[in-house]
Amino acid sequence: MVMSKRPFGYKLGRFCSPINKMDELKCFSDLKCLKMKEKIRLVEIFDWQHVKPFSFLENETFLFSDSSYHTVRGRNQWFVSLCFSPECSGPLGMEGGIISNQQITASSTHRALFGLQKWYPYFARLNKKGLVNAWTAAENDRWPWIQINLQRRMRVTGVITQGAKRIGSPEYVKSYKVAYSDDGKTWRTYRVKGKDDDMIFRGNVDNNAPSANSFTPPIEAQYVRIYPQVCRRHCTLRMELLGCELTGCSEPLGMKSGHIQDYQVTASSIFRTLNMDMFTWEPGKARLDKQGKVNAWTAGHSDQSQWLQVDLLVPTKVTGIITQGAKDFGHVQFVGSYKIAYSNDGERWNVYQDEKQGKDKVFQGNFDNDTHRKNVIDPPIYARLVRILPWSWYGRITLRAEILGCTEEE
Repeated sequence: MVMSKRPFGYKLGRFCSPINKMDELKCFSDLKCLKMKEKIRLVEIFDWQHVKPFSFLENETFLFSDSSYHTVRGRNQWFVSLCFSPECSGPLGMEGGIISNQQITASSTHRALFGLQKWYPYFARLNKKGLVNAWTAAENDRWPWIQINLQRRMRVTGVITQGAKRIGSPEYVKSYKVAYSDDGKTWRTYRVKGKDDDMIFRGNVDNNAPSANSFTPPIEAQYVRIYPQVCRRHCTLRMELLGCELTGCSEPLGMKSGHIQDYQVTASSIFRTLNMDMFTWEPGKARLDKQGKVNAWTAGHSDQSQWLQVDLLVPTKVTGIITQGAKDFGHVQFVGSYKIAYSNDGERWNVYQDEKQGKDKVFQGNFDNDTHRKNVIDPPIYARLVRILPWSWYGRITLRAEILGCTEEE
């Protein structure tokens, strides 16, 4: 049994075993580990029983069975690249729109062109496009900040920042501090571990390239503030927060990625535009952010007996759902509200209840065809089958969706 370390909060990803040391860099790059989403640690194997880590983070230990290394027998030296995927590093919704405009506030707003051009805080969304595509603090704001209200305590593990161009000139935040709060009144500044000094995070070096910083230990709070310290020209910012629910069980289960396959997604009925097979809005297309002319599920009927069903194959802890509408040849369509039903056998179904009111819970859905709408399921559902039951809609019943949660074993 070969033993090594893995960083706390990370789960083991893929292996890559180059045949000789010259292949080491190729192996390293082939894993395509993403910044702030995966980390690479190289382990050098001298013989069958020992590994020498080049670098690794502290905490948990994992074990490799001998079968993991059967290919290294008879060779003097091998390198194995371990790709670690953070378990709590998903975007919390600045870029995707799950965090609404009302949740984003700031100390001030810059106004240009005689007050006609306003760089509002809710423009501070990572990769936002357009002429006015970021938040900029007012020129006379000596202590600027931008605040995100997550609406409940969440675990925040990192932040991605980005600058922008204003009137053709690059502007960005070079460094910043981070503060957090549970009530929006009493604030704590994130500090250097083991010291009383405020942590100053390195920001951006240009107006477009994202820069990521992680929080170790993570922040657990409802409110997060970014305090720019040094800015190029004006303090201009686009950003994303990374993290997860406090339960740590809020990972996408695979609608967007395709891990949930088409055969696992079924529906009560299917719509065909102009009654043509090539324009069939089938359930397998109900995937968050799916692109194309036919990029969602649309029900064949517009009534409250319609449903979209996802078979997770095994009993799964479901903690949230993200929904999105779509356009059918320019016609905006979305589900404005819905209920949720769940089952383990496909025969006996339970509709999720509002415990306070003692009746079926109606979840708020979308208000346009593109914005993400996330609903937290608390208490969570434990089931194999999950149905979204549209309750109100605009145009035709049309859905793109993602299911959030984790398997019971996790």
